[in-house]
Amino acid sequence: MAINVALQRALDTLQENLGPELMEYMTDNNVTELMVNPDCSLWVDTFSKGCIDTGIKLAPEKTRQIIYCVASLTNQIIDEDKAPFLQAEIPDSHLFDSCRFQGELPSIVTSPSFNIRKHPKVILTFDDYIRSGTITPEQVQVIKQAIRDHQNIVIAGGTNSGKTTFTNSCLVPVGDMDDRVVLLEDTPELRCAAKNCISLRTTENVSMNQLLRITLRLSPNRIIVGEVRGEETFTLLTAWSTGHRGGITTVHSDSAIDTLYRLQEAIELVSMSPQQRKIGRAIDVVVYLRKSDRRRFVEEIISVEGFDQLKGEYITRRIG
Repeated sequence: MAINVALQRALDTLQENLGPELMEYMTDNNVTELMVNPDCSLWVDTFSKGCIDTGIKLAPEKTRQIIYCVASLTNQIIDEDKAPFLQAEIPDSHLFDSCRFQGELPSIVTSPSFNIRKHPKVILTFDDYIRSGTITPEQVQVIKQAIRDHQNIVIAGGTNSGKTTFTNSCLVPVGDMDDRVVLLEDTPELRCAAKNCISLRTTENVSMNQLLRITLRLSPNRIIVGEVRGEETFTLLTAWSTGHRGGITTVHSDSAIDTLYRLQEAIELVSMSPQQRKIGRAIDVVVYLRKSDRRRFVEEIISVEGFDQLKGEYITRRIG
């Protein structure tokens, strides 16, 4: 990937500030996130063992230096009095895979701290998930059939349950089909090998909802959205229920059935009515991921078959 000289120097400086211990975790494909807490401890989240304490301690000044280095790299200002936090994206290069950075300075923390969320470099296949015990072969067949049948799938789960990584696994079979795929994201985390594929990203001036409206003019067969949480939910479900089948998105929720009510709450931000019938018509399958005991696994897959107006509840059936 070609990058300019100034950016390369900034990346070299960041590598130097991180040092060999942190860079080892940055280049480890098993590590998904690095976390330096105000007590100076370094934790890493991994695919194999979950979140673990590395035993490494970073001096507050070193942590502060890393935060300021990322601010300089991304042309932002961080100040303890006026702007004591930093949200940034470290660009893709030969030194780093693209990743999300969140840093904090006193007074919102007692000592400098940061998180680095790595975007996946290696796409895990369903076979990888079967070997790790994340999913059963029967559940894989259910999901593959839903993809082949152009059903709309919601990948749901709690914080850090692996929703995006699992979505990338679902996009592997999508990439083998002849559909025109449109990917919509806030940050570039999704990968699809489809020959006819376009990726769109939100900016400070372009919202996810606006991107979805643009997408409808791009003749998509499948609309893939990194995550829905606000007004874009209504626009996406409208598109999914009016001819654009075979989509995938992720939702933060506490269970498979709770996912439908989370979507309902998001729609209520822009609609006077909760639109349960639209949700019941647009969503075909919910795959719920859970993180527990330092491992991630597919807890449940449900088929959504509509909404019962008389009972006031969604009609669902467990299929995996």
